[in-house]
Amino acid sequence: MQRLVVGIAALLIGAGAQAQIVLKLGTVDAQASHSGVGAEAFAAEVAKLSGGQMKVEVFHAGKLGGIPDQQKNVLQGAQDLHLLYPEFLAGLIDETKIISAPYVFRDLNHAQAYLKSGLFKPGVDKLRSLGGVILDPDWTWMQKDPRGLIAVRPVKTPKDLEGMKLRIWESKTAIETWRGLGANTIVVPRPEMYLAFKQGIIEGGPETIGIAYDQKNAEVAKFWTRTDEYYQIVNVLMNEKKYMSLTREQRDILHRAAKAGGAAYAAESERGFTLKKEKAVKEFGVTVLEPDLAPWRERGEQVVAKLEAEGVIPKGLAAKAKALK
Repeated sequence: MQRLVVGIAALLIGAGAQAQIVLKLGTVDAQASHSGVGAEAFAAEVAKLSGGQMKVEVFHAGKLGGIPDQQKNVLQGAQDLHLLYPEFLAGLIDETKIISAPYVFRDLNHAQAYLKSGLFKPGVDKLRSLGGVILDPDWTWMQKDPRGLIAVRPVKTPKDLEGMKLRIWESKTAIETWRGLGANTIVVPRPEMYLAFKQGIIEGGPETIGIAYDQKNAEVAKFWTRTDEYYQIVNVLMNEKKYMSLTREQRDILHRAAKAGGAAYAAESERGFTLKKEKAVKEFGVTVLEPDLAPWRERGEQVVAKLEAEGVIPKGLAAKAKALK
């Protein structure tokens, strides 16, 4: 009788273990970064709301590959989740091509309005047709650590970029934007950026001061310039087939958890321009520059016109986005 009870208990435990849904989420930034904090908050909320029946395993700092690889893996079903920077989808979705174009958006709220607008909806639909869904339709994962440039020498105007070997990600828009601003662009995956600095392969790269601190790039590049060339809002990308295999209640848990992750991401990113900026100055001797952006905006208008003329971004889409309230 005792053996029977033990056997039944073991079967129940095994059934419970099998019933747990485990999802793998990949990011490319350090665990201490706002991406890492947001991803961990998302995972914790999934566990809490599901009573432990759902589990998100987070893999930080490019452990599942670079951004293009992780995006591809999610769309093809080899990976469940990825912390999505939509501007990195520029090779697949036209509507994402203007996100990182210079000075199209006034502020974070304007960028969010675009992502939630009818102008961007075809991009969301295209993403789904490619095999991916976003979990936060309200786009609340706002990066409040402003965009800037970490470099080995001071940069105050676009003229100072001339000849600088600048790390850029795999995006035609980003490459041509920074080339248009004067830099010599070099594609380097984010996890390899620190080593590229150490080896002299690059001399700078667009990056927030908080990320530069978290990724240790501030150890080797001592000048950070605030540029505000665009505003970043991220989301959680999920494989569409995996998403549809879940119950409605389980999908709702993921959506609710995405909001919690977004709140944590926004709060932590805000610390990037307060606490982490101070740490970068005190611990690594970084000089923070906040120049007049008028020359940058003027050059940015020229760059956007050139991007449109060359077909890098859809003609007229930037103007329509600028007109959004």
